[in-house]
Formats: sequence, C-alpha cells, structure tokens
Amino acid sequence: MTASTAVLRRLRPSGGLGDRGTAALYLVVGLVLVGTGVHGPGGPVGGPARTWVHIGLLVLACTALVLKRRAPMVVLGVVTALALASGTVGGSLGLLLVFFDALYTAALLVGRRARAVLTSLVVAVGVAAPTATLVAGQSASQVVGATLQVVALLVTPLWWASDVRTRTELADVESRRADLEREQAALARVHAADAVRIAELDRAAAVREERAAMARDLHDVVAGRLSAIAIHAEAALAGTPDATRDRTALAAVREQAVASLDEMRSMILVLRGAPGATGPTTAPAGLDRLDELLAAARAAGTDVRARVDVDRRPLPAAVDHAAYRIVQEALANAASHGAGGPVALEVAERDARLEIVVTSALARADEAATGPAPRPGLAPSLGTATGLVTMTERARSLGGTLDAGADGPTWRVRAVLPVALPADHVGDRAPGAAPLDTLEAS
Repeated sequence: MTASTAVLRRLRPSGGLGDRGTAALYLVVGLVLVGTGVHGPGGPVGGPARTWVHIGLLVLACTALVLKRRAPMVVLGVVTALALASGTVGGSLGLLLVFFDALYTAALLVGRRARAVLTSLVVAVGVAAPTATLVAGQSASQVVGATLQVVALLVTPLWWASDVRTRTELADVESRRADLEREQAALARVHAADAVRIAELDRAAAVREERAAMARDLHDVVAGRLSAIAIHAEAALAGTPDATRDRTALAAVREQAVASLDEMRSMILVLRGAPGATGPTTAPAGLDRLDELLAAARAAGTDVRARVDVDRRPLPAAVDHAAYRIVQEALANAASHGAGGPVALEVAERDARLEIVVTSALARADEAATGPAPRPGLAPSLGTATGLVTMTERARSLGGTLDAGADGPTWRVRAVLPVALPADHVGDRAPGAAPLDTLEAS
C-alpha cells in the first residue's frame, strides 16, 4: 500500500459535507462575498458585468472542486487558471478559497514526485512574486505584503497537507503495528497451548512406559513362581505315592500359587493403566540389589549416606520393585540437580508400610520455590517433572503416596508404600473393571 493510497483511504469522506457539500459551501460563501461587494486582492469588483464574470468563474471552480479527490492535479490546474482569469478583473476571495482547498488536496493526495514538482512551483512563485514587486519599484511595505500573501495562499496549504499526511501515515503505521502485535500474541498463545499439550503427552508417555516396565518386572517373578509350582508338582508325580512328601509338595505348590496370585493381582492393576503394553522382559530388581545401586551411585561421584531398616523379607515383589525404582530415580535426580553435597537415603518399615526418604541439597536458592532445574540437554517436560511423574505412578499403582518438594535449603522425596497389598486395592483401576476378589476367584 502506497502512502498516498493510505492517506486517501483514511481521509475518504464518510458522512458530513463531503466533496459536493464543500463545493456548494464555497459557492455560497463566494456569492455572499460578491453580493456584499467584498473584493479580492486586485480591488473592488465594480460593475455588473464583472460581477457576473466572477460568479461564472466561481461556479466553474466549485464544479471542478467536486472531482478534487479523483484528479487532484487536474482540478488544481483548472482552479488555478480560473483564479488567474479572475485576477485580471480584480480577483475574488471566493475563488481564492477554492484555490486554497484545491492546492491542499493536491499536496495531500498526490505521489512523491508530483508533490516535489508542486513544491518547486510554489517556491518559484513565492520567490518571483516579491521579486517582481521589488523590480516594479514598489515600496518595502508592498514587497512584504506580497510576500505574506504568497505565504498565506501557497505555503500554508502545503504545510498543512504535509502535517496531516505525516500524522495519517503514522497512525497507519501504528495500526499495522498493533495488528502485528495482536497476531504475535495469538501465536504466543497457540505456542503456549501446544507446549502444554506436548508436556502432557510426554508425561502420559512416561507413565505408560513406567507401567510397562513394572509389568515386565512382575512378569519374571510370576514366571519364576509358576516354574516352582511345576517343579514341585512334577516331583510329587514322578515318585511313588508318599503322604508326607506329597503334602509337603502340595504345601509348596499352595504357597507359590498364593504368591503368584498376589503378583498377578499387582500386574493386572498395572496393565489396566497401560493396555497393550509390550516389550522385552527385564531382570527383576528389588531392595536386595540396593547395595549394587548405592555402589554405582557412589562410583559416579554421589556421596550417598544410606540407612535401611526393613524387617519383613521377602517383600511382595510389586512393593520391592517399586521401592527399588523410586530409590533409583530419586538418587538420579539428586545427582543431576543437587548442589553436590551428601544425599541422605532412609528406607524403613513402619506400621506395615515401607517409607523411603531421599534428601539432597538444592543447587540454587531460587529452586526452593520452583524445584530442581531440568537436566542439561533435556526438555523441561523430560527432566525432573517426568521423574516425579514416574515415581508417583509407581507409588499410586500400589495404593501408596509420594510427596516431593523443597524443605528449606533441601529437596526431599518421601514415598510410603503398603507392605501388604490389601485385597480390595484397585490402584488406578479403569471404570467398569472387575474387582480383585472376582479376579482372584477366577
């Protein structure tokens, strides 16, 4: 959009007098001036014939003024010729008003080149008029008067048009800037919404992966117990009937079957949150491998000070595995985000509940309100936030709780897991799923 187009668009008449109304107003004012005998710069109108000449020229000028926005330079040329013709018979103030308007409109709407030509002509006339007056031997006061008339008639409309044009262009620039800022704000809102959705998808993926890992861990335990059942049964069937030996084998089979049922219950609860989870099985990891985990952390440079007080052994496999994974993730977060000081680990069994507490120093004071910063090289949604999600998912799937947050200058993770899973525990059971007692009976 060119500057002149922008100005024309903003200054297009909407309501009010409009171009025709303005031309009619100039005609009425000019007729009143002629009728009252007010003369132009050349002296009194004088005589009926000259009066009708002025009226005719004024009508023609006002008629041309109606087209000033469509052809501003043509209208200016016509009005200038009519004003000069009027000057030969004494001049008319009404025609000077029309000329002023035509010059202002042309200076406002024409392009840069036409405006430069128009300015050059005005400067030339402005210099020639007082010079001619001076050469003609007029007095100094007449020269000053001629100069002021030229300035009032020619320079004023140019200056006025330039000021209006500048203000209009600035307003158009500000309007475009406001539109761009609104577009940027809309894009920022869309980007923020996308970031939130991506973060939620990342957390959901982390939960699904964690559930699948828990199910794979339990798979090995259940498979081992079922293998033990098969071995005891095969041994009992292979020999001759013996009541004592057979009862011992049946007791072992029952023990392994009940334990397998408990582990199956846990695995079903997990798989309900991650239907269709597949992947290779992994070696089960529990608190019996805690020493290996602590040794690996210390070898990596983390000063871990552990205190383990667990009486009940063996723990249920689901609880054992969840405790191990929570300790593993909490130590990894402490090593990545901590201030480098010692990390305190406490695992204790209290009131049929397994409590895990991991405490580490915060790297920065401002993290007391926001938590540890994400790991270097990872997006925020894949750092500490996802680690907390996976630990929380481990605890919740067993009916436990996990809390993590700043405690003064330290970051504290505390998980509480039930040592014995209740028969009515459903974890994150999907709506409409069968209760556990039904599953156990089946």
